Amino acid sequence: MKKLFSSLIPTILVLSIFNAGQASSGLNAPSALPAAQQRGATIRFAPRQIRETNRRKRQTIKARYPQAIDTASDPRITKLNQELRSFIDKEVGKFRTDAQPPEQRTFSTGSTFDSKYNVEYAANGLVSIAFLIEAYYEGAVHGSYNTIVFNYDLTSGKMLRLSDLFKPNSNYLKPISDYAIASLKKELTPDPDFDWIKSGAGPEEKNYQSWNITRGGLQVHFDPYQVASYAEGPHEAVIPYSVLKNVINPDGPLAKVAGGR
Repeated sequence: MKKLFSSLIPTILVLSIFNAGQASSGLNAPSALPAAQQRGATIRFAPRQIRETNRRKRQTIKARYPQAIDTASDPRITKLNQELRSFIDKEVGKFRTDAQPPEQRTFSTGSTFDSKYNVEYAANGLVSIAFLIEAYYEGAVHGSYNTIVFNYDLTSGKMLRLSDLFKPNSNYLKPISDYAIASLKKELTPDPDFDWIKSGAGPEEKNYQSWNITRGGLQVHFDPYQVASYAEGPHEAVIPYSVLKNVINPDGPLAKVAGGR
């Protein structure tokens, strides 16, 4: 079964100029991945992390995130780094608020938050990063795994929505959904739950909030419970740009990527 990030090959970036402790990936999660990776990116990144232990609240935080290396004092890179830090700060802040110790102590060591990331694309003025968030809230039956995404247009200095990539009124969700459903059915063979897959991967915006730009296609992520049981883990599908060629906005941010330029 294909699992999110399971086939990635680690590439450690500019390690010699950073503390080795910052670059450590650390967790034994089912989909654990290295602290930082790139796939032919023209923007280079260095690993950073937030580490905290709050004994009173029984919280442990290890949040890894990337920062772009700015050798030319480019204000766009400065803003990108600010957005990346704010992005991970928001997730850590939610965990701090939500992870409160139960009235009766458990045998666990408390609540934990761990994030890892992969730079899926960083060229042509676009930055697309997938963050795998592993969290455990003390007292829960099991931990949670979910993917959150950072898709950013360096030129406009704004986060990208999925609709920004496609022609207006093009019904772009249909080819994305059709391909994803077919891919998931094949992946989950021999016993896929067709109704579950259709519900979680149907052509609705709520099903496609987690996506990344890659050189090979549009990557969409499905968290545990979205298209299959928790035990079967997260899933992903990569929709080739050839499938989407009729709906991609030729003047939009995805055009150069899809055209192989």
